[in-house]
Amino acid sequence: MEPCQCKNKVLIPVLIVVVLVFTYFFPRFILNNFDASDPWASYLYQYGFGLVTFLIGLLLIFKTKAIKLGRGSETFWFGWLIAGFFIFAIGHAVWIYLALNTPVKG
Repeated sequence: MEPCQCKNKVLIPVLIVVVLVFTYFFPRFILNNFDASDPWASYLYQYGFGLVTFLIGLLLIFKTKAIKLGRGSETFWFGWLIAGFFIFAIGHAVWIYLALNTPVKG
């Protein structure tokens, strides 16, 4: 096995510790501020952990140089990747808001 020729050997252990601390404290923070049956609690849980996973994926994309912004249409699709996450998160938030606040006949 070859030794790592990494420039920054601290990033991965720090990232692991940050993710573990986030994984421990984030659900507790949500349950302290929301009831477990509140739809906003599940929304924040889903998109909170989704954002962490998304950012780790972006970090891997940039660290492995799998993307070079400015080359071909990669900038366009990278923009859609970022926008897509927020479009779904905002759409889901609007859907929950309307479900909770729209009067129902019946």
